[in-house]
Amino acid sequence: MGDENTILFFTSNKGKIAEAKAILKPYGINVEPFDSLIEINEIQSANLEDVAADKLTKAIANNHSRNILAVMVEDAGFFIDEFEGFPGVYSSYVHKTLGINGVLRSLVGIENRCASFRCVIGMHIGRRNLFFTGECKGTVSSEVRGKNGFGYDPIFIPNEGDGRTFAEMNLEEKGQISHRTKAIDAFKAHFDEFKQSPTSNHRNGS
Repeated sequence: MGDENTILFFTSNKGKIAEAKAILKPYGINVEPFDSLIEINEIQSANLEDVAADKLTKAIANNHSRNILAVMVEDAGFFIDEFEGFPGVYSSYVHKTLGINGVLRSLVGIENRCASFRCVIGMHIGRRNLFFTGECKGTVSSEVRGKNGFGYDPIFIPNEGDGRTFAEMNLEEKGQISHRTKAIDAFKAHFDEFKQSPTSNHRNGS
C-alpha cells in the first residue's frame, strides 16, 4: 500500500491505532503511527474540539513526510452524566490517578449510571484542516468486565450492543458501534467526495 493511501496518526496509544487501522482497512486506507519519539503537549481546555485543533496544528508542524494522504489526531473522553460530564477531557488523567476501579467506587449507590464516549478526530488533508465527531452512549457497569480494549472499555456498556462491555467485545465488534468508528465514518463520507473533486490527486482512476 503506497504512502498516498496512508494516514499518519499522531498518538502513542496502540489501541487507538489498531482500531483506526481496522476501521479504515476495508476502504484501502492504511494507518500508521507517527514517530514515537515526538510528543505533543496538550493544552488545558474543557472542550474536545479545542484540544483536537491544537493537536492538529502541532502535528502538522512536526510532519515532514511527503505524499501521504493525511495527518490525523484525536481527542476523546469518557463523559458520566451524574458528574455533569466529568471526567470528559480529563479522562486520561483520571484513568492514571483513580483508575477504573476508582470511577466505579465513585458511583456506588448512584442510580444514574448513564455515560458516553465522545471523540473529535482532526484531519489535515488536501491542505485543509477538517474535524469529525463521534459519540457512543451507554451505561457504566457495576464491575470491571472483559480483557480487551483499553481505558474505560471494561466498565462501559454501549446502548447499541448486547449487554457486554467494550472490553468483552473483540476489535471487530467494538468497531461496529464505537465513537471512533462514527467519527471515522464521517471522515470517510467526506473522503468519498474529496476523491471526486477536480482538484484532488485522489480521484478514481488517477
